[in-house]
Amino acid sequence: MKKVLFVLSLVLVGGMLWGCGSTSNTNNPNTNGLQYYNITGSIQGKIMDAITGDPISGSNLKVYLIQGTSVRGPNMLITDPKNPLCGDYAFNNIPVDINTGEIRYRIDVAEPGYQPFEGDVELQATVNNTTNAPIVDNQYNMIGDIYLYPEGSAPADLNVYVYDPTGLPIPNATVNLKQNVTNNFTTVPVSGDRLAPSSGLYPSLQATTNAQGLATFTSGTLVLGGSYYLQAASLTFNGEILNDPTFPVLPGMPIQVGLFPSTFAIHMVPTAMPLLYVVTATNSVQSAITPSGVLTITFNQPVMIDTTLFTAALSGGSGGVLGAPAVNATLSANGMTLTLTPNFTTNPTAKGATITYGYTGVVRLQNNQTVTFPGIFGTLQNAQTMATVNGTVLMIGY
Repeated sequence: MKKVLFVLSLVLVGGMLWGCGSTSNTNNPNTNGLQYYNITGSIQGKIMDAITGDPISGSNLKVYLIQGTSVRGPNMLITDPKNPLCGDYAFNNIPVDINTGEIRYRIDVAEPGYQPFEGDVELQATVNNTTNAPIVDNQYNMIGDIYLYPEGSAPADLNVYVYDPTGLPIPNATVNLKQNVTNNFTTVPVSGDRLAPSSGLYPSLQATTNAQGLATFTSGTLVLGGSYYLQAASLTFNGEILNDPTFPVLPGMPIQVGLFPSTFAIHMVPTAMPLLYVVTATNSVQSAITPSGVLTITFNQPVMIDTTLFTAALSGGSGGVLGAPAVNATLSANGMTLTLTPNFTTNPTAKGATITYGYTGVVRLQNNQTVTFPGIFGTLQNAQTMATVNGTVLMIGY
């Protein structure tokens, strides 16, 4: 976790802006294909202190553009504090990506006394296919300002109050904090000319409110600059079934963790929404690889499930063999966490191998509720992705 926090702590002020010119050469004799190829562009910006906004100066400031084994320094880096352009950097002659999405670079920045920066960049060309001779813009430039946090910077505590519709605090309410994975290429949604640090995955967190309705997520568990969804699980309070008002329109209240203490309030509302939904599922992040093939699902309340009625099928791989039974299903003692583990006699080896789980039984609620659901996969909604629950787990990526 320490490494993730170290890299992702810069996300709070990250962002990127792509720009391109519209100059084209209509005299190019090649009328059967693109008029330009091997196009290059530039990346430029300013490196600043994330707390003060001051440009960073000094001969120890290092900036690198990396792709594979190629590591190069900037064509321009101004570190003289007396220069009005102090902190400016630029890289020239960077190959532009034309409709492939496969030309990506990494920018690393290091300065003593600051947490290191690591971010992905890509210059993309736009192809005009409306004519017999497609045209590609031939002037590209990306603006990417970079902000560095001083070493020792840490997120502040996050406090969440949960109230009923009349304003009474609700004790023993479960509050979930889940990573915003709407766009997993940038860890936090940002705008402006700021370069976003590399994304990564950080764990979901859970806290319980006290007698005053307060749940606290402490600094050491949070990612500085991390983008989260904040949600209170549905509950019964004073005989009334209550839900978080953001669900199911959103998977929670979108928040961003910063340097200063934050306090949020969730006012629960009566709802006619389904009583049962999935809070987290380990396959929520699309294309995430789980080599073991294990799928763990957490429900918002206890359920009753027949663990002998689960199925599993392997596809997209070779060499893998499932035993009998094909899957071992277990339900936690509190009835809220389901774990599905494939029973392999031989593990798959080919790229693209996936395992898909199914359930032929019904799901019933506990606590003397007789509500019955026809299944899990394709029936219940995932509160994080807002999609029906998927039973497919990617074991080996491409």
